[in-house]
Amino acid sequence: MFKFCTYTLLTVLTANLLATAGDTTLTWTSPILPKLYSNNPDINPLGQPITPLEESWIGSLINIGAMIAPLPFGFLSTKLGRKISFLCMAVPAIVSYLILAFLQNLYWYYFARLLAGVTAGGACSILPAYIAEVAEDSNRGMLSVTLNVFWTFGNLIPYVLGPYLAIIPFNLILAFIPALFFVLFLIIAPESPYYLVAKNDIDKAEESLMKLRSRSRSGIGKELLSIQDSLKLAEKKGNIFDLFKTRANLKALIISVTLMVFQQLSGINAVLFYTQLIFEAAGSNLPAEISSIIIGLVLLTSSLIIPFFADRLGRKVFLMISTVGTMVSLVILGTYFFYKESLPDNVKWVPILSVVLYIVSLNLGLGPFVWTISSELFSVDVKPIGTSLVSLTCWVGSFITTKFFNDLNSAMGQAGTFWLFASFCFLALLFTVFFVPETRGKSFAEIQEILQK
Repeated sequence: MFKFCTYTLLTVLTANLLATAGDTTLTWTSPILPKLYSNNPDINPLGQPITPLEESWIGSLINIGAMIAPLPFGFLSTKLGRKISFLCMAVPAIVSYLILAFLQNLYWYYFARLLAGVTAGGACSILPAYIAEVAEDSNRGMLSVTLNVFWTFGNLIPYVLGPYLAIIPFNLILAFIPALFFVLFLIIAPESPYYLVAKNDIDKAEESLMKLRSRSRSGIGKELLSIQDSLKLAEKKGNIFDLFKTRANLKALIISVTLMVFQQLSGINAVLFYTQLIFEAAGSNLPAEISSIIIGLVLLTSSLIIPFFADRLGRKVFLMISTVGTMVSLVILGTYFFYKESLPDNVKWVPILSVVLYIVSLNLGLGPFVWTISSELFSVDVKPIGTSLVSLTCWVGSFITTKFFNDLNSAMGQAGTFWLFASFCFLALLFTVFFVPETRGKSFAEIQEILQK
Protein backbone atom coordinates (compact mmCIF):
# COMPACT_ATOMS: atom_id res chain seq x y z
CA MET A 1 0.00 0.00 0.00
CA PHE A 2 1.29 3.46 -0.87
CA LYS A 3 2.14 5.76 2.06
CA PHE A 4 2.87 9.43 1.70
CA CYS A 5 2.40 12.62 3.65
CA THR A 6 -0.55 14.77 2.66
CA TYR A 7 1.65 17.86 2.36
CA THR A 8 4.07 16.06 0.05
CA LEU A 9 1.14 15.08 -2.16
CA LEU A 10 -0.25 18.63 -2.10
CA THR A 11 3.16 20.03 -3.07
CA VAL A 12 3.51 17.60 -5.98
CA LEU A 13 -0.03 18.24 -7.25
CA THR A 14 0.50 22.00 -7.09
CA ALA A 15 3.79 21.72 -8.97
CA ASN A 16 2.07 19.57 -11.58
CA LEU A 17 -0.21 22.46 -12.54
CA LEU A 18 2.78 23.84 -14.42
CA ALA A 19 2.80 20.65 -16.49
CA THR A 20 -0.89 21.18 -17.29
CA ALA A 21 -0.16 24.74 -18.40
CA GLY A 22 2.77 23.58 -20.51
CA ASP A 23 0.90 20.79 -22.23
CA THR A 24 -2.10 22.90 -23.21
CA THR A 25 0.37 24.61 -25.53
CA LEU A 26 1.11 21.30 -27.29
CA THR A 27 -2.43 20.35 -28.31
CA TRP A 28 -3.53 23.97 -28.84
CA THR A 29 -2.80 23.43 -32.53
CA SER A 30 -5.19 20.48 -32.93
CA PRO A 31 -8.47 22.48 -32.75
CA ILE A 32 -7.00 25.81 -33.88
CA LEU A 33 -5.32 24.83 -37.17
CA PRO A 34 -8.63 23.83 -38.85
CA LYS A 35 -9.99 27.28 -37.90
CA LEU A 36 -6.93 28.99 -39.36
CA TYR A 37 -7.63 27.24 -42.68
CA SER A 38 -11.14 28.74 -42.79
CA ASN A 39 -12.18 31.50 -45.20
CA ASN A 40 -14.72 32.75 -42.66
CA PRO A 41 -13.30 35.78 -40.76
CA ASP A 42 -15.71 35.06 -37.89
CA ILE A 43 -13.89 31.73 -37.40
CA ASN A 44 -10.37 32.59 -38.57
CA PRO A 45 -8.88 35.45 -36.50
CA LEU A 46 -6.13 35.95 -39.08
CA GLY A 47 -8.67 36.94 -41.73
CA GLN A 48 -7.38 34.59 -44.43
CA PRO A 49 -6.43 30.90 -44.63
CA ILE A 50 -2.90 29.94 -43.65
CA THR A 51 -0.65 28.01 -46.04
CA PRO A 52 0.78 24.54 -45.30
CA LEU A 53 4.17 26.19 -44.67
CA GLU A 54 2.63 28.60 -42.15
CA GLU A 55 0.85 25.66 -40.53
CA SER A 56 4.15 23.84 -40.08
CA TRP A 57 5.69 26.88 -38.38
CA ILE A 58 2.73 27.43 -36.07
CA GLY A 59 2.92 23.78 -35.10
CA SER A 60 6.67 23.55 -34.69
CA LEU A 61 7.85 26.93 -33.35
CA ILE A 62 6.86 25.91 -29.84
CA ASN A 63 9.70 23.42 -30.04
CA ILE A 64 12.23 26.19 -30.75
CA GLY A 65 11.11 27.98 -27.59
CA ALA A 66 11.30 24.73 -25.68
CA MET A 67 14.85 24.10 -26.95
CA ILE A 68 15.92 27.48 -25.58
CA ALA A 69 14.42 26.91 -22.13
CA PRO A 70 16.15 23.87 -20.53
CA LEU A 71 19.73 25.14 -20.17
CA PRO A 72 18.93 28.60 -18.72
CA PHE A 73 16.24 27.18 -16.44
CA GLY A 74 18.63 24.40 -15.43
CA PHE A 75 21.20 27.07 -14.54
CA LEU A 76 18.56 29.13 -12.69
CA SER A 77 17.40 26.04 -10.81
CA THR A 78 20.96 25.28 -9.68
CA LYS A 79 21.85 28.86 -8.71
CA LEU A 80 18.60 30.27 -7.25
CA GLY A 81 16.55 27.18 -6.50
CA ARG A 82 13.78 25.10 -8.02
CA LYS A 83 10.98 27.28 -6.66
CA ILE A 84 12.11 30.56 -8.22
CA SER A 85 12.78 28.86 -11.55
CA PHE A 86 9.25 27.39 -11.62
CA LEU A 87 7.63 30.74 -10.91
CA CYS A 88 9.62 32.27 -13.77
CA MET A 89 8.49 29.45 -16.09
CA ALA A 90 4.81 30.33 -15.69
CA VAL A 91 5.15 33.88 -17.02
CA PRO A 92 5.86 33.11 -20.72
CA ALA A 93 2.74 30.91 -20.97
CA ILE A 94 0.54 33.65 -19.52
CA VAL A 95 1.94 36.23 -21.96
CA SER A 96 1.67 33.78 -24.86
CA TYR A 97 -2.04 33.15 -24.38
CA LEU A 98 -2.78 36.86 -23.95
CA ILE A 99 -1.05 37.52 -27.28
CA LEU A 100 -3.02 34.72 -28.97
CA ALA A 101 -6.24 36.15 -27.54
CA PHE A 102 -5.81 39.79 -28.50
CA LEU A 103 -3.08 40.23 -31.16
CA GLN A 104 -4.52 38.49 -34.20
CA ASN A 105 -1.59 38.63 -36.55
CA LEU A 106 0.40 35.71 -37.98
CA TYR A 107 3.78 36.98 -36.79
CA TRP A 108 2.46 37.62 -33.29
CA TYR A 109 1.17 34.03 -33.39
CA TYR A 110 4.68 32.85 -34.24
CA PHE A 111 6.12 34.83 -31.32
CA ALA A 112 3.43 33.56 -28.94
CA ARG A 113 4.17 29.97 -29.88
CA LEU A 114 7.86 30.57 -29.16
CA LEU A 115 6.96 31.91 -25.72
CA ALA A 116 4.66 28.97 -25.05
CA GLY A 117 7.55 26.66 -25.78
CA VAL A 118 9.66 28.32 -23.09
CA THR A 119 7.15 27.24 -20.44
CA ALA A 120 6.66 23.76 -21.88
CA GLY A 121 10.39 23.13 -22.25
CA GLY A 122 11.26 24.48 -18.83
CA ALA A 123 8.57 22.42 -17.11
CA CYS A 124 9.68 19.22 -18.82
CA SER A 125 13.31 19.74 -17.84
CA ILE A 126 13.02 20.66 -14.16
CA LEU A 127 9.66 19.38 -12.86
CA PRO A 128 10.52 15.64 -12.86
CA ALA A 129 13.67 16.29 -10.84
CA TYR A 130 11.82 18.46 -8.30
CA ILE A 131 9.11 15.84 -7.78
CA ALA A 132 11.73 13.11 -7.38
CA GLU A 133 13.54 15.25 -4.79
CA VAL A 134 10.50 16.05 -2.61
CA ALA A 135 9.14 12.47 -2.75
CA GLU A 136 10.29 9.57 -0.57
CA ASP A 137 12.04 6.52 -2.04
CA SER A 138 8.99 4.35 -1.32
CA ASN A 139 6.54 6.47 -3.34
CA ARG A 140 8.81 8.33 -5.75
CA GLY A 141 7.60 6.31 -8.73
CA MET A 142 3.94 6.91 -8.02
CA LEU A 143 4.32 10.62 -7.35
CA SER A 144 6.57 11.06 -10.39
CA VAL A 145 3.99 9.49 -12.67
CA THR A 146 1.25 11.82 -11.38
CA LEU A 147 3.11 14.38 -13.48
CA ASN A 148 1.88 12.51 -16.54
CA VAL A 149 -1.72 12.79 -15.32
CA PHE A 150 -1.44 16.57 -15.29
CA TRP A 151 0.36 16.58 -18.63
CA THR A 152 -2.44 14.56 -20.20
CA PHE A 153 -5.10 16.74 -18.57
CA GLY A 154 -3.37 19.68 -20.24
CA ASN A 155 -3.55 17.79 -23.54
CA LEU A 156 -7.29 17.23 -23.07
CA ILE A 157 -8.34 20.82 -22.37
CA PRO A 158 -7.74 22.20 -25.92
CA TYR A 159 -9.35 19.10 -27.45
CA VAL A 160 -12.52 19.72 -25.42
CA LEU A 161 -12.75 23.52 -25.52
CA GLY A 162 -10.99 24.50 -28.75
CA PRO A 163 -13.57 23.35 -31.33
CA TYR A 164 -16.45 25.09 -29.55
CA LEU A 165 -15.06 28.38 -28.23
CA ALA A 166 -14.03 31.55 -30.03
CA ILE A 167 -10.34 32.44 -30.01
CA ILE A 168 -10.46 35.06 -27.24
CA PRO A 169 -12.30 33.12 -24.50
CA PHE A 170 -10.43 29.94 -25.40
CA ASN A 171 -7.02 31.54 -24.92
CA LEU A 172 -8.06 33.45 -21.79
CA ILE A 173 -9.14 30.19 -20.14
CA LEU A 174 -5.77 28.67 -21.01
CA ALA A 175 -3.95 31.74 -19.62
CA PHE A 176 -5.71 31.25 -16.28
CA ILE A 177 -3.98 27.87 -15.69
CA PRO A 178 -0.36 29.13 -15.42
CA ALA A 179 -1.62 32.15 -13.46
CA LEU A 180 -3.30 29.80 -10.96
CA PHE A 181 -0.12 27.74 -10.71
CA PHE A 182 1.95 30.85 -9.97
CA VAL A 183 -0.23 31.87 -7.02
CA LEU A 184 -0.64 28.39 -5.50
CA PHE A 185 2.99 27.33 -5.90
CA LEU A 186 4.21 30.59 -4.40
CA ILE A 187 2.05 29.99 -1.31
CA ILE A 188 2.27 26.21 -0.85
CA ALA A 189 5.46 24.67 -2.19
CA PRO A 190 8.72 24.45 -0.21
CA GLU A 191 12.17 24.54 -1.75
CA SER A 192 13.73 21.17 -2.62
CA PRO A 193 15.64 19.77 0.39
CA TYR A 194 18.28 18.46 -2.02
CA TYR A 195 18.92 21.97 -3.33
CA LEU A 196 19.12 23.37 0.21
CA VAL A 197 21.57 20.68 1.37
CA ALA A 198 23.65 21.29 -1.77
CA LYS A 199 23.80 24.96 -0.72
CA ASN A 200 24.85 23.90 2.82
CA ASP A 201 21.67 25.45 4.24
CA ILE A 202 20.98 22.53 6.58
CA ASP A 203 18.52 24.42 8.80
CA LYS A 204 16.25 25.29 5.87
CA ALA A 205 16.65 21.76 4.48
CA GLU A 206 15.40 20.39 7.80
CA GLU A 207 12.47 22.83 7.75
CA SER A 208 11.61 21.77 4.20
CA LEU A 209 11.67 18.06 5.12
CA MET A 210 9.68 18.63 8.32
CA LYS A 211 7.04 20.44 6.28
CA LEU A 212 6.98 17.85 3.49
CA ARG A 213 6.84 14.85 5.85
CA SER A 214 4.81 16.45 8.68
CA ARG A 215 7.37 15.10 11.13
CA SER A 216 9.54 16.45 13.92
CA ARG A 217 13.21 17.23 13.48
CA SER A 218 14.16 13.82 14.86
CA GLY A 219 11.74 12.13 12.46
CA ILE A 220 13.52 13.41 9.36
CA GLY A 221 17.07 12.81 10.54
CA LYS A 222 17.58 9.55 8.64
CA GLU A 223 16.31 11.02 5.37
CA LEU A 224 18.48 14.10 5.79
CA LEU A 225 21.53 11.86 6.23
CA SER A 226 20.55 9.96 3.08
CA ILE A 227 20.38 13.23 1.15
CA GLN A 228 23.79 14.23 2.48
CA ASP A 229 25.19 10.83 1.46
CA SER A 230 23.85 11.33 -2.05
CA LEU A 231 25.45 14.74 -2.19
CA LYS A 232 28.82 13.32 -1.20
CA LEU A 233 28.90 12.11 -4.79
CA ALA A 234 28.45 15.74 -5.72
CA GLU A 235 30.70 17.74 -3.43
CA LYS A 236 31.60 20.20 -6.15
CA LYS A 237 29.21 22.13 -8.32
CA GLY A 238 28.41 20.20 -11.43
CA ASN A 239 28.80 21.54 -14.94
CA ILE A 240 28.16 20.11 -18.37
CA PHE A 241 31.65 18.60 -18.59
CA ASP A 242 31.06 16.58 -15.40
CA LEU A 243 28.54 14.52 -17.36
CA PHE A 244 31.48 12.94 -19.19
CA LYS A 245 33.91 12.51 -16.27
CA THR A 246 32.39 9.53 -14.46
CA ARG A 247 31.06 6.24 -15.77
CA ALA A 248 27.79 6.71 -13.89
CA ASN A 249 27.05 10.16 -15.31
CA LEU A 250 28.02 9.17 -18.84
CA LYS A 251 25.79 6.09 -18.73
CA ALA A 252 22.96 8.20 -17.30
CA LEU A 253 23.34 10.68 -20.15
CA ILE A 254 23.48 8.05 -22.90
CA ILE A 255 20.50 6.09 -21.56
CA SER A 256 18.36 9.17 -20.91
CA VAL A 257 19.09 10.89 -24.23
CA THR A 258 18.62 7.69 -26.25
CA LEU A 259 15.27 6.97 -24.59
CA MET A 260 14.16 10.53 -25.32
CA VAL A 261 15.19 10.24 -28.97
CA PHE A 262 13.12 7.07 -29.27
CA GLN A 263 10.19 8.76 -27.51
CA GLN A 264 10.10 11.51 -30.12
CA LEU A 265 10.74 9.20 -33.07
CA SER A 266 7.72 7.19 -31.97
CA GLY A 267 5.75 10.18 -33.29
CA ILE A 268 4.31 11.22 -29.93
CA ASN A 269 4.17 14.97 -30.52
CA ALA A 270 3.37 14.72 -34.23
CA VAL A 271 0.23 12.73 -33.34
CA LEU A 272 -0.75 15.05 -30.46
CA PHE A 273 -0.17 18.27 -32.44
CA TYR A 274 -2.09 17.13 -35.52
CA THR A 275 -4.71 14.78 -34.02
CA GLN A 276 -7.73 16.48 -35.59
CA LEU A 277 -6.07 16.77 -39.02
CA ILE A 278 -5.05 13.08 -38.89
CA PHE A 279 -8.64 12.03 -38.26
CA GLU A 280 -9.89 14.30 -41.04
CA ALA A 281 -7.42 12.64 -43.44
CA ALA A 282 -8.46 9.18 -42.23
CA GLY A 283 -12.10 9.80 -43.10
CA SER A 284 -13.33 8.40 -39.78
CA ASN A 285 -17.06 7.90 -39.22
CA LEU A 286 -16.95 10.26 -36.24
CA PRO A 287 -16.33 14.01 -36.65
CA ALA A 288 -12.62 14.75 -36.27
CA GLU A 289 -13.13 17.03 -33.26
CA ILE A 290 -15.11 14.31 -31.43
CA SER A 291 -12.42 11.75 -32.22
CA SER A 292 -9.82 14.14 -30.79
CA ILE A 293 -11.81 14.52 -27.57
CA ILE A 294 -12.04 10.73 -27.27
CA ILE A 295 -8.27 10.51 -27.64
CA GLY A 296 -7.78 13.18 -24.99
CA LEU A 297 -10.08 11.33 -22.58
CA VAL A 298 -8.25 8.05 -23.22
CA LEU A 299 -4.95 9.84 -22.63
CA LEU A 300 -6.16 11.18 -19.29
CA THR A 301 -7.90 7.98 -18.15
CA SER A 302 -4.93 5.75 -18.88
CA SER A 303 -2.58 8.16 -17.12
CA LEU A 304 -4.76 7.96 -13.99
CA ILE A 305 -4.25 4.20 -13.76
CA ILE A 306 -0.48 3.98 -14.20
CA PRO A 307 0.57 5.64 -10.88
CA PHE A 308 -0.93 2.76 -8.89
CA PHE A 309 1.38 0.28 -10.61
CA ALA A 310 4.50 2.42 -11.10
CA ASP A 311 6.22 1.09 -7.98
CA ARG A 312 4.95 -2.48 -8.35
CA LEU A 313 6.00 -3.60 -11.82
CA GLY A 314 8.92 -1.24 -12.36
CA ARG A 315 9.92 1.26 -15.03
CA LYS A 316 11.67 -1.22 -17.33
CA VAL A 317 8.71 -3.60 -17.60
CA PHE A 318 6.38 -0.72 -18.44
CA LEU A 319 8.80 0.57 -21.07
CA MET A 320 8.93 -2.83 -22.79
CA ILE A 321 5.14 -3.18 -22.81
CA SER A 322 4.83 0.40 -24.06
CA THR A 323 7.21 0.01 -27.00
CA VAL A 324 5.45 -3.16 -28.16
CA GLY A 325 2.03 -1.49 -27.93
CA THR A 326 3.06 1.65 -29.80
CA MET A 327 4.76 -0.41 -32.50
CA VAL A 328 1.68 -2.57 -33.09
CA SER A 329 -0.73 0.39 -33.12
CA LEU A 330 1.40 2.35 -35.60
CA VAL A 331 1.68 -0.67 -37.90
CA ILE A 332 -2.12 -0.99 -37.87
CA LEU A 333 -2.62 2.74 -38.49
CA GLY A 334 -0.10 2.73 -41.34
CA THR A 335 -1.76 -0.32 -42.89
CA TYR A 336 -5.15 1.42 -42.73
CA PHE A 337 -3.81 4.45 -44.62
CA PHE A 338 -2.07 2.18 -47.15
CA TYR A 339 -5.34 0.41 -48.06
CA LYS A 340 -7.63 3.34 -47.23
CA GLU A 341 -9.08 3.89 -50.72
CA SER A 342 -10.15 0.26 -51.13
CA LEU A 343 -11.55 -0.28 -47.63
CA PRO A 344 -15.31 -0.48 -46.94
CA ASP A 345 -17.00 2.09 -44.71
CA ASN A 346 -17.53 -0.43 -41.91
CA VAL A 347 -13.81 -0.41 -41.01
CA LYS A 348 -13.47 3.37 -40.60
CA TRP A 349 -13.34 2.82 -36.84
CA VAL A 350 -9.81 1.42 -37.25
CA PRO A 351 -7.99 4.82 -37.05
CA ILE A 352 -9.66 5.68 -33.75
CA LEU A 353 -8.93 2.24 -32.30
CA SER A 354 -5.32 2.43 -33.49
CA VAL A 355 -4.71 5.86 -31.99
CA VAL A 356 -6.44 4.80 -28.74
CA LEU A 357 -4.08 1.81 -28.50
CA TYR A 358 -1.16 4.09 -29.35
CA ILE A 359 -2.07 6.61 -26.64
CA VAL A 360 -2.62 3.94 -23.98
CA SER A 361 0.67 2.30 -24.89
CA LEU A 362 2.52 5.63 -24.70
CA ASN A 363 1.10 6.24 -21.25
CA LEU A 364 2.38 2.86 -20.10
CA GLY A 365 5.99 3.88 -20.51
CA LEU A 366 7.36 5.94 -23.39
CA GLY A 367 5.36 8.96 -22.25
CA PRO A 368 5.93 9.23 -18.47
CA PHE A 369 8.76 6.86 -17.60
CA VAL A 370 11.34 8.34 -19.96
CA TRP A 371 11.11 11.53 -17.89
CA THR A 372 10.99 9.61 -14.60
CA ILE A 373 14.05 7.52 -15.42
CA SER A 374 16.10 10.53 -16.54
CA SER A 375 15.30 12.34 -13.28
CA GLU A 376 16.47 9.27 -11.32
CA LEU A 377 19.67 8.36 -13.17
CA PHE A 378 21.69 11.58 -12.88
CA SER A 379 23.67 12.31 -9.71
CA VAL A 380 22.51 15.36 -7.79
CA ASP A 381 25.39 17.61 -8.87
CA VAL A 382 24.60 17.25 -12.57
CA LYS A 383 20.86 16.52 -12.37
CA PRO A 384 19.62 19.98 -13.46
CA ILE A 385 22.10 20.09 -16.34
CA GLY A 386 21.54 16.46 -17.31
CA THR A 387 17.75 16.67 -17.29
CA SER A 388 17.98 19.96 -19.20
CA LEU A 389 19.96 18.23 -21.96
CA VAL A 390 17.39 15.44 -22.03
CA SER A 391 14.63 18.03 -22.33
CA LEU A 392 16.57 19.78 -25.10
CA THR A 393 16.78 16.44 -26.91
CA CYS A 394 13.03 16.06 -26.54
CA TRP A 395 12.27 19.38 -28.16
CA VAL A 396 14.79 19.01 -30.97
CA GLY A 397 13.16 15.68 -31.80
CA SER A 398 9.71 17.18 -31.47
CA PHE A 399 10.62 20.05 -33.80
CA ILE A 400 11.89 17.64 -36.44
CA THR A 401 8.85 15.36 -36.28
CA THR A 402 6.27 18.17 -36.21
CA LYS A 403 7.93 20.54 -38.69
CA PHE A 404 8.50 17.81 -41.26
CA PHE A 405 5.47 15.61 -40.53
CA ASN A 406 3.65 16.89 -43.61
CA ASP A 407 6.83 16.57 -45.69
CA LEU A 408 7.17 12.94 -44.60
CA ASN A 409 3.55 12.33 -45.54
CA SER A 410 4.19 13.82 -48.97
CA ALA A 411 7.38 11.83 -49.54
CA MET A 412 6.41 8.48 -48.01
CA GLY A 413 2.64 8.67 -47.76
CA GLN A 414 0.90 8.64 -44.39
CA ALA A 415 1.28 4.86 -44.28
CA GLY A 416 5.04 5.09 -44.71
CA THR A 417 5.29 7.78 -42.02
CA PHE A 418 3.51 5.67 -39.41
CA TRP A 419 5.49 2.56 -40.37
CA LEU A 420 8.70 4.57 -39.94
CA PHE A 421 7.59 5.58 -36.44
CA ALA A 422 6.80 1.91 -35.72
CA SER A 423 10.32 0.84 -36.70
CA PHE A 424 11.79 3.26 -34.15
CA CYS A 425 9.52 1.76 -31.48
CA PHE A 426 11.03 -1.65 -32.25
CA LEU A 427 14.54 -0.24 -31.80
CA ALA A 428 13.41 1.34 -28.52
CA LEU A 429 12.28 -2.09 -27.32
CA LEU A 430 15.70 -3.60 -28.01
CA PHE A 431 17.48 -0.71 -26.29
CA THR A 432 15.26 -1.02 -23.21
CA VAL A 433 15.80 -4.76 -22.90
CA PHE A 434 19.59 -4.60 -23.09
CA PHE A 435 20.64 -1.23 -21.67
CA VAL A 436 18.04 0.36 -19.35
CA PRO A 437 18.48 -0.41 -15.61
CA GLU A 438 15.56 -0.88 -13.22
CA THR A 439 15.29 1.99 -10.71
CA ARG A 440 12.12 0.98 -8.86
CA GLY A 441 12.39 1.44 -5.07
CA LYS A 442 16.08 2.36 -5.16
CA SER A 443 17.62 5.41 -3.53
CA PHE A 444 19.61 7.85 -5.65
CA ALA A 445 22.82 6.56 -4.05
CA GLU A 446 21.94 2.95 -4.98
CA ILE A 447 21.18 3.98 -8.56
CA GLN A 448 24.58 5.66 -8.84
CA GLU A 449 26.26 2.47 -7.62
CA ILE A 450 24.47 0.46 -10.33
CA LEU A 451 25.53 2.90 -13.05
CA GLN A 452 29.10 2.97 -11.84
CA LYS A 453 29.55 -0.78 -12.49
